[in-house]
Amino acid sequence: MFEAFVETCVGMTDHQLDDAVRATELEARSLAARHAAVIAVAEARGLFRAGGHRDMAAYLRATCNTGDGTIARQRALARLLDAHPAVGDGLVAGRISVDHALELGRIQANPRIRHLLAAMLAPLLDDAEQSSLRDFRVVIDQIITLCDTDGAFADLAAAVEGRSAHAVEVDGQLSVQMNGGDPVTAARFVAVVESFVEGEYRRDLAARREEFGDDADQHPLARTPAQRRFDAMVAMAAAAATSPEGRALPEPTVHIVIDERSTNEALTHGGVTLPTGEVVELDDDGNCDDAALLHGLADELLDDPAGYRRRRCETSTGTVIHPALALRALLSNHVRRVVVDSRGVVIDYGTQQRLFTGLARDAAMLLATGCTAPGCDLPAAWCEVDHIVPWSNGGRTDQTNANIECGHHNRHKHRARLRVRRTERGRTIHQRPDGTLILPVGQRPPDLSIDELNELARRRLRQLAVTRRSSPATPARR
Repeated sequence: MFEAFVETCVGMTDHQLDDAVRATELEARSLAARHAAVIAVAEARGLFRAGGHRDMAAYLRATCNTGDGTIARQRALARLLDAHPAVGDGLVAGRISVDHALELGRIQANPRIRHLLAAMLAPLLDDAEQSSLRDFRVVIDQIITLCDTDGAFADLAAAVEGRSAHAVEVDGQLSVQMNGGDPVTAARFVAVVESFVEGEYRRDLAARREEFGDDADQHPLARTPAQRRFDAMVAMAAAAATSPEGRALPEPTVHIVIDERSTNEALTHGGVTLPTGEVVELDDDGNCDDAALLHGLADELLDDPAGYRRRRCETSTGTVIHPALALRALLSNHVRRVVVDSRGVVIDYGTQQRLFTGLARDAAMLLATGCTAPGCDLPAAWCEVDHIVPWSNGGRTDQTNANIECGHHNRHKHRARLRVRRTERGRTIHQRPDGTLILPVGQRPPDLSIDELNELARRRLRQLAVTRRSSPATPARR
């Protein structure tokens, strides 16, 4: 039976196979919602007791014969849908994925802020539908960090206090492991590592070019990416050992993107700038007292459920940081001021140059944490900055017209004649030559601007006119 189904799939055209993938995903989302509802009712009724089981997890292990990880996900989804049926509606309609729903479940699982979820649910469901899982996870991280500053700070303090590192030789092989620390330290360390990795990559390119000349691109590099990363770590250690106090080591630039209101609150509630004009005393390292925490975003969300969309406190790679760390960076580090508008577009680096280089590139890179092509997970640091409206068509080299894509998808975009559009909330989407939008399964068209909608309609009408002109004439009816 299954083999016959596989044979049916093999005989499908690409278009039919794509439709089948989308249809089965919609069925899976609806089934997951119904399964969660059954589990929620069974747990509320105490069905597990009838079979002599101690709890619901044991009942599901015995009945469904699945692992603890799957059971934990199913029960988390069941609790979320039991408390907020609207999430179940989104799953049954196929507008959000199970993974997006489970991200919402992280708020539901936090006893200190779960009461806010009902107020925020409508805009959050809209964001879940219109965002990739990577971007939506950052949204949830922001909400948890800014609404539960005490809990987030406790987690941060535990990570810093429990930091550890080991570099040992095991059977003649090197084993290195590091854990803990804070996001800013992590970002700085990763930036240094990536600079050494880039150096190893450049060396491989130069060696290949010297050996093969103009045919270099036809040959593989001497080392794999994993091997270059290992060699880069060794080179970094050697450079540190030979450089007194690290003076010759690269100085990484870590961007912290924070909105103006969160910055002002961090300063005020941290006691740095008081309404009376007094300034708090700093310690010898220039840091403030970390116990002076923000009140968080919670109170604001009760009056404005979508207020979280205007808040940002994260590194340029999308790692959400606690406001106390942002405050410490403001006081003790060199800070590059980055101003963004309501769509997250950097607005203070305008330039009239042809290419995105220098400060223009740095600012454009803050638009996204990774390649904006659907499904691509390459980080922004490995991507290129391109124009949404081509330079040849009058497109400006500024952040309102910038798009982040890896080299592969940038070239594919031009070969396939795809166009890029930015929605009212700053999200980039891709459009085919016939005017149709490339969207994930279950997602409705996003909130395009009036100009974008008009352009989309014009392109589809032009395509329809061309199709009709190229079709054979239809015989007149008698």
